[in-house]
Amino acid sequence: MKPDHDDTLPAFLRWSDYLTGKTCTLRVEPEDIRTPVRRLVSEYLAVGDASRLVSDRRLLPDSSDVFQALQDVTLTLSDDGTPGTLIPGTVLRSGPRELNPDHTAPCETVLLSDSYVHLLEVSIDRSETGYTRNWTGFNRRRWDRNSDRFERFVEGATGFGHESELDFLRLVAKEIWNSPFENYSRFTGRRIPYKTADETLLNIIEGRGAICSEKVQALKFITDMRGLESSYVFAGPDALGKLPGDDLRRLLETFDFRGSRHIMRFWQHLALEYVIEEQHILVDATNGNIPFLFLGGPECEALLDSDFPRPLPVRMGTYSENFYYHRAPDDLALDLCYAMENYIPEIDLVQVFDNELGLVITPEFLVAPVPYKTDEEFQEMNALYERLAAPNDLEVDVRSDWRLDGPQGESFYAREPEAADAILDSHDHLLERYDLFEGFGHQMGLAILKL
Repeated sequence: MKPDHDDTLPAFLRWSDYLTGKTCTLRVEPEDIRTPVRRLVSEYLAVGDASRLVSDRRLLPDSSDVFQALQDVTLTLSDDGTPGTLIPGTVLRSGPRELNPDHTAPCETVLLSDSYVHLLEVSIDRSETGYTRNWTGFNRRRWDRNSDRFERFVEGATGFGHESELDFLRLVAKEIWNSPFENYSRFTGRRIPYKTADETLLNIIEGRGAICSEKVQALKFITDMRGLESSYVFAGPDALGKLPGDDLRRLLETFDFRGSRHIMRFWQHLALEYVIEEQHILVDATNGNIPFLFLGGPECEALLDSDFPRPLPVRMGTYSENFYYHRAPDDLALDLCYAMENYIPEIDLVQVFDNELGLVITPEFLVAPVPYKTDEEFQEMNALYERLAAPNDLEVDVRSDWRLDGPQGESFYAREPEAADAILDSHDHLLERYDLFEGFGHQMGLAILKL
């Protein structure tokens, strides 16, 4: 028989972040099942050092990183990364029910490893907190947590030495540019829908990659820690004219994207502008067949001229486009990244399908998933890829299954075996995510275009 509110039973508290799904479970005192939620927050979340919880045997050592990541996104942070209180506007919930912080959380008695325990579950809902992250403190915490790995990456990129800040920037930027331009890691491994700067850098260190906005954040993450001055740049195909900053800001406030495609092209791509020794340097370290840019002087100003910008011809996939670069307000760029990380639940699918980036873009190949329900739908997708390939006489395999058996698939596997294996591993989670947002019953094939 299941006991109910027995003070002799062990008790656990599970925190979850409503927006990202991060969860962490701690051991608490049995009497804490009658403790107001506000005190649970102060005792078991808003604590300065997770190591105290580990030493008190309330938190498993291998859960420390998850707990600190939960603190990063749910608590206010000082510039040195010290956690404070819950972000203003946060709502605490138990399931859909809003909790009064001065009341207790519902307690369940559950069976865990053949023993009954008390379980408190509290969800932290930041949906109404807006764009309030202290990026200085957030990145400081994230850097300190893996500083040894990040510093080794920088040392490897710069050859353990460099003559100037310009050399340092160029070498680190080129190392990031050389990493894969890919979306497959959203559906394998840690399955992060949209990566922060540190998560991107760790992904690169582990041999994977990212897309443009993630790589830009990773580069700025490193150079900010070194004290280099930089600011964000937006870019996009045929994004001619003044940057529509007010309209873009409105999108981040309303999330009403209807009829806004012509506006969103302005922030389709991100880059950085540095000021080093009074010289302005435009750096595009993203790849995806966008050339590595490290431009100063007249070349930099020509691309960033607010009145008559020079376009950059780009061919990421099957067709060429003219990209126009625009200096952008830092807060707008940071809030865009924050929105993709937190407020757009299907952002992983947006990057693959809506932004037409597929699963990977290399100098030779573009590999994309092909979702369909019926044979007729698959034939329509097959015809679409053949039309995309025709103008430049590109070779393409479009398969109804998740295999790389055709001529282009085999060639891709031979050239990019690690990416190919990751793509094959991504099928189940990608299909699960696609069905969740687009309706159940899909199948997933693969298109491999030889560029």
